Amino acid sequence: MKDHFGSKRSLGHGTEGRVIHWAGAYEALFGWCLSRTHGTVVNLAAPIEGERVLDVGCGTGSLALTLKTSLGAKGSVHGIDASPEMINMAQHKALKAGIEAEFRVGLAQALPFTDNTFDLVVSQLAIHHLPGDLRLRAFGEMYRVLKPKGRCVIVDFEPPKAIPWRYLARLFHGHVMMQSDVWHYREMMEGVGFNEIEVGQTRHRMLAFIRGQKAT
Repeated sequence: MKDHFGSKRSLGHGTEGRVIHWAGAYEALFGWCLSRTHGTVVNLAAPIEGERVLDVGCGTGSLALTLKTSLGAKGSVHGIDASPEMINMAQHKALKAGIEAEFRVGLAQALPFTDNTFDLVVSQLAIHHLPGDLRLRAFGEMYRVLKPKGRCVIVDFEPPKAIPWRYLARLFHGHVMMQSDVWHYREMMEGVGFNEIEVGQTRHRMLAFIRGQKAT
């Protein structure tokens, strides 16, 4: 089954979420727009030099590579995505830019890392690709791989409230976006153990954030 942009609801790689396999076209169509939002994510996440950071649903790797510039030589950034095509492009971009980063194929709901590995987990425009049950599992996995007091920052869609804007959003972004709302993630994050949860709007239309911290 395909969504509005043709990404496949796939059983490949063990996921029932939507996996975008057309990495080149995705980068050409959305790369520039997404790059304009990376600064917002970095500001919300406030990475600290020397930290270990994970980007869940990293796509073509642009956000992860942006984060790496704040981490210094001792810090590290890792990205996972269910799409091999996205990971291949992310690896190519890192090599071309001369930036050290680790990208691998992996699932948000089954992160390939041990407990208490990361200081910070981020995810941008990825969680909405997961159905509700997998979202809850993904939040649980993010909590698991974070160190005590580790932070989690997610930026995703916030559908407009006004009916005309909702119609236009559905027309251009599809039904999937309209089913997702960052403000609904709070209950799931609280359910897996996150505390100090904050939800708010970003300066980008239809994008909101939620962030929380792992208990000690």
